[in-house]
Amino acid sequence: MTQVAPETGFMIEASGGDTAVLLHGWTGSPAHLWPLGQALAAGGISSIAPLLAGHGTSEAHMARTGWRDWVASALQATATAPGDRRHLVGLSMGGLIAILIAAVDDVATITTINTPQKVFSRSARFAGMYRGSARIRVAPDPDPYPEETAQFARQYRDVPIGTVAELTDLIRAANRALPRVTAPALVIQSKADQTVRPASAQVIYDRLGSRDKKLRWLRGSRHVATLDRERDLIHLLVSQHIRPST
Repeated sequence: MTQVAPETGFMIEASGGDTAVLLHGWTGSPAHLWPLGQALAAGGISSIAPLLAGHGTSEAHMARTGWRDWVASALQATATAPGDRRHLVGLSMGGLIAILIAAVDDVATITTINTPQKVFSRSARFAGMYRGSARIRVAPDPDPYPEETAQFARQYRDVPIGTVAELTDLIRAANRALPRVTAPALVIQSKADQTVRPASAQVIYDRLGSRDKKLRWLRGSRHVATLDRERDLIHLLVSQHIRPST
């Protein structure tokens, strides 16, 4: 198998006038979205996946960034995205950023995938105590992904705990912005997600200001669902949301 791991960001050009801005999650990388970008390109949809600030270098570097830095990275990519119609697709934290952008920008559609409003981590409620900390917490080894996508599981191994408070701030900011989002919206959530509580999807769906909105459930995918067993379903759902006639 050819080894490809576009963890520093990528752009895939296709023949149509639609471009999806693919936004990765907290401590993740654009490589998590490479299979989705390839699938969209096969349907004539271009994609651009930026590397968000503080990611792709080191956990110590990320510890010196905050949610406004992450959003600024995404805003720059959205502003420069080619094509006649821009679409936002965010995985986990990327979905939060997509919500903030869609609340103020004229985008064609928005899709969130396993985007948090509620999380399983009990330590998140005490995140403010560690704000600005340079400490790096060792994380357990993640479960392996399917052989076909394991090469794209590129993310930080450990957790810069000082940025957890930044993430919770971003969750709250996105929650406040949801009623201002009016673009057609697709909310995808896995019931097997062990990071984000599945109830998050209903919160997002209910608070969205979009008249055209859909909630779709995955059954067996983990948090980085774009690399897991239902990734082909995600590809289909996102493609049909961007181009309903496909």
